[in-house]
Amino acid sequence: MSDLDMICEYAIAFLLNGRGGAKQLAVDLAQQEPQRPALELVFVLSIAASSIEEVFASPQPAGVAADAWRIAALIGVELHMMQSQGLPYDSCAALLNYWRTVDGYFLS
Repeated sequence: MSDLDMICEYAIAFLLNGRGGAKQLAVDLAQQEPQRPALELVFVLSIAASSIEEVFASPQPAGVAADAWRIAALIGVELHMMQSQGLPYDSCAALLNYWRTVDGYFLS
């Protein structure tokens, strides 16, 4: 199993086991490995959301999946804003710094 597969499994378990929502998962993953490419967060959240939608049809997992899609999209917007402002945007460390200094939504 690849590292990315393990991260996706971790994300699905995190979301379904009530450890936190998608926003907390994104922060958790970014803090665990700041050198991780920032776009990988979008990918992992998207895979987790898609997998949850595929396997579970009940309302609670559907809400979890919708939240993961929303957070993936918000991270994509954050990365676009960082790029358009000429800020570093390639790593989770850069994303965490942006959240600390510019947009605190994810850290609140």
